[in-house]
Amino acid sequence: MCGRYVSPDAAALERMWQIDRRNGPDWIKPHFNVAPTAIVPVLLRAEDGALVLTGARWGLIPAWWKKPLPPTLTFNARSEEAASKPTWRQSLRSMRCLMPALGWYEWNPHELTVGASGRKVKQPYYIAAPDSEVIAFAGLWALWDRPEAETVMSCALLSKAAAPAIAQIHPRMPVVLRPEQFAAWLDPATPASDVERLIVEARTDFSAYPVSTQVNSTRNDSPELLKRLSGK
Repeated sequence: MCGRYVSPDAAALERMWQIDRRNGPDWIKPHFNVAPTAIVPVLLRAEDGALVLTGARWGLIPAWWKKPLPPTLTFNARSEEAASKPTWRQSLRSMRCLMPALGWYEWNPHELTVGASGRKVKQPYYIAAPDSEVIAFAGLWALWDRPEAETVMSCALLSKAAAPAIAQIHPRMPVVLRPEQFAAWLDPATPASDVERLIVEARTDFSAYPVSTQVNSTRNDSPELLKRLSGK
């Protein structure tokens, strides 16, 4: 599953999309090791048709959630079951968003290396679309009204079986939409059958290379994480 990714800066978002409204642009900065529960930039279509850039907690909290603490492991939604699972189905039906990214990390369980502690760990890889400055994960969003507290906006990315080019690294990958799919994905009126087709026909043009195990720690967040390991 995708549990870490790289988020773009505000300028890259402006080059990629014609954004109509922005909520809190000051916090939109590039991050090279985004982890679940972080506030991440998302794009969604407002009721008046405006394209809105805002922040959401990565880790979806459904509107019906009653417990005081958010659920865990809700940062990825399996696309094959999202339409039937209570956690995802309302968001998939009418609350879809884009999660902009530069790329993401996966760990190859079949390739071990030596980590910072001296122990053997899975080899991390950075995965991106070589011909695209910015990509967009197919995302879901939700609003959670906490008792006696502010409403929380949250999100999750959809996952699917990995494209052939990267399947040897990990069997799953985010659903990465093609630019011509963005409008239909964001439109709440898009029929369920068309939403399913968007997922099936999403991008597969990815490449990957090994990176340092420094990415294993969420404390590390710098461009150095994107450097290809020498000799590999």
